[in-house]
Amino acid sequence: MKFEDAVEAISTLTDLRRIAGAHVVDHRQLTEDELREALIKVKPQYLHEQTVTGNLEKALYKNPRNDLRVLSYVLLIDVLLDQYDFLLPSSHSEEQVIAFEQSVVNRSNELELSDLAAGNDDTHRYRDLDLYFFVLRVAWENEDAKSADEVNLLKKLRARLGITESDHRLLEAKLGKFPKASNLLHTRTEIGEARRHLQGLGLLFSVRQDGDADLDIIPEEIAINIRKFAGVELRSESYRQLMEHRPLRRKSHLTEILSRANVEFGRYDNIDTLVERVLRYVPASQAIASNSPRFGLNSDQLTTWCRQLNINAYGAIEERVARVIEHFDQLRPRIVAESDEREAWYEFYEELAARDHDKLRAQHIIDKDLEIESKFEDATSYLFEELLNHSPLHQRGTAHPDGLLSLQMNYLMWDNKSKESPVNLRDHIAQFDGYMNHADKPVPVFLVIGPEFTEDSEAEAIRYHAQHFGRNLVLITAKELKSLAEEWSSQANKQRDTGFNLGLLAATGRFNRERLGKII
Repeated sequence: MKFEDAVEAISTLTDLRRIAGAHVVDHRQLTEDELREALIKVKPQYLHEQTVTGNLEKALYKNPRNDLRVLSYVLLIDVLLDQYDFLLPSSHSEEQVIAFEQSVVNRSNELELSDLAAGNDDTHRYRDLDLYFFVLRVAWENEDAKSADEVNLLKKLRARLGITESDHRLLEAKLGKFPKASNLLHTRTEIGEARRHLQGLGLLFSVRQDGDADLDIIPEEIAINIRKFAGVELRSESYRQLMEHRPLRRKSHLTEILSRANVEFGRYDNIDTLVERVLRYVPASQAIASNSPRFGLNSDQLTTWCRQLNINAYGAIEERVARVIEHFDQLRPRIVAESDEREAWYEFYEELAARDHDKLRAQHIIDKDLEIESKFEDATSYLFEELLNHSPLHQRGTAHPDGLLSLQMNYLMWDNKSKESPVNLRDHIAQFDGYMNHADKPVPVFLVIGPEFTEDSEAEAIRYHAQHFGRNLVLITAKELKSLAEEWSSQANKQRDTGFNLGLLAATGRFNRERLGKII
């Protein structure tokens, strides 16, 4: 949406005054119509690259409040700038901000520092990351906060060491400082405050179209300047589509691109891993070709690709590369209806827990009895991911619980026990204790998921808790967990697109839904 169209669509007088406050003199004395007219007149001030850059610096790096700095970056750049037309319904913006923050916390729990250096801790990249991690930790030590001066210093250090904003946030999350202290996520109220802050800087508008709900939008002309500031050439989905072009996926091409960009990679990295590093660290234009210095696709390959895309195939390499990027940038998002086979297994969740062989075979859920255990585990992952909105973490090796989730600065673990008889906790408690002992973070919640439990299992859980105050063994049946998940994901729950509060499960012994009270 162009600037003038956005001005006409601003939904309320309050929003008009807030947005006009950035550059309209005496905006408080003007009527609604006068405000719209004044905004159009001072349009060049809103669109001027230097003005946009200055306001971005204020919002992202110079604001004394860390919460506003973090939220402004996530809302403006990670969420809205990555949307087609730079627009989202306000409620969806809030959901995506919260989901993005959780994804950073999750990834930080899956990664070691060496993973950001292509798995090699004996490289220049690793030493730079280690140095930055040390400085970042020191910056947070003073009253558990970073000043605007420290933020500016860290920004300059990142530029010097070649560390991205994404890397920075992963490292902050590993320190338990992103998005807030103890890895707590921001609330919708806090996101709303950041939205108003960005409106006051003239960077974000709230509009309505055809009487619909409020929309967050970055006017197209302003978005162009924000992209320059952030070094973003394409939406992430469009960049992925671009990297599906077969010549770009040759290993020789990918390693050449990464080498030119001074991005380290492993000798034995496969194609998908190399593509991910390109997407993460290399601008789209540098992932295709260059004439000076010469690298990437040659002129003939680029010409062939342009013709396949039905765009102008003539001109200098840089011109053709720019046209390719523009082509992918203009593609509407794909609508892909993907089926998830785990959904069928989830439908027979209780039968998998109870190892009801006859019913599972009759419904074609299993062919062999050995499949029950793995499908019970996968159905549980589906339940947490799709119904409770928590993404299970990738776990290294094989000696680990069936599932792991981020729980602020801690973990939630779970283990599935499919049995034809009630689960006796005493038979498994040493196994669970070992999992928690080897975890690199505290585990206040360990879910044991089974068909039923023996009478003395609860007493066993309480005795364990008496020796380990920070750990709760929660005995929950598949029926109870499925019921809780469906309650949370029901249409009656307006918060169903956000994550269920896993801390509610931190009660030792048999799960009791009544103790949770009202959750929707």
